Amino acid sequence: MKIVTSYCDPDLDGVACMYAYSELLNRIGEEAEYFIWGNPKQEVSIVCKMFGIELSSLKEEDVEENSKFVIVDLNGKEQLHKKIETNQVIEIIDHHGLSKWLQSYTSLQRLQIDKIGAAATIVTERYIEAGLIPSKESAILLFYGIISNSINLKSNITKQRDIEACKWLQSICKDISNEKIKEIFIKKSIIEDCNLRAEMECEIPNTFPNFNVIVGQLEVANLEEFLKEKKDQILNIMKTVKEEKKIDYIFTNCVDILNGYIIVLPADEESKQFVIKTFGYKFEKNNIAKINRIIQRKDMTLILREKYNPKL
Repeated sequence: MKIVTSYCDPDLDGVACMYAYSELLNRIGEEAEYFIWGNPKQEVSIVCKMFGIELSSLKEEDVEENSKFVIVDLNGKEQLHKKIETNQVIEIIDHHGLSKWLQSYTSLQRLQIDKIGAAATIVTERYIEAGLIPSKESAILLFYGIISNSINLKSNITKQRDIEACKWLQSICKDISNEKIKEIFIKKSIIEDCNLRAEMECEIPNTFPNFNVIVGQLEVANLEEFLKEKKDQILNIMKTVKEEKKIDYIFTNCVDILNGYIIVLPADEESKQFVIKTFGYKFEKNNIAKINRIIQRKDMTLILREKYNPKL
């Protein structure tokens, strides 16, 4: 049996890919289940509740040691579940930059990494290629997974393929509604204090020869109002993470998903100077850098790799 999975605490794109691709594999005669590791991001429960979708993931104890894995919305070795050995990974579907370990890995049966808005776009295209219509639940998850990951098709990583995939999903599922997008984004922005650290996604370091850095990302509507209330908590979380993980620099890329801009928030003066040196962003007196377009963490990570370790 194949198990379709992603990274810990997946976002809507990752969950959509797991759910829909395992469904597709079963429909073409390949036995498959999906495994959600950790707790999905808040946007997943918002969409599932809104459309009455029930997730029935394998439990961790049911994941057998000899299983074969399909990895979606992820290709980094360090983010694989502890139960997964690299030689068990037989397929990868992703839209992030190619990780170094894959350059010499030969056990994959299929690898598709395309730099587009969402991995869910690739899964949608797999349905089209197979001549199959996804279930209502899969279509909804795929559509809003693309919308969420591409910031409503406005991010600079959005490609025509993402747009066409959304059009096709809308054409085959009457339950999909553009009106729901704003509602989802606003609900996603209501973050309880106890969930703020998880929503910031600020746990995984980028390691370079002479330093390490964490780039968090927080996506909310009406960002400036949100930061008036939560800025101090965000700073405290980053400082805690920096100390816990012995990080040199940490900052959070805050994205306004309704109004289409970002605010970069560094944890401290050292991190601020690192951001200035690396990206050239200009900071205001309140130690924030506002850029009037959407730049995602993926873009920042690519710049980091190109600037500080081109071999990665």
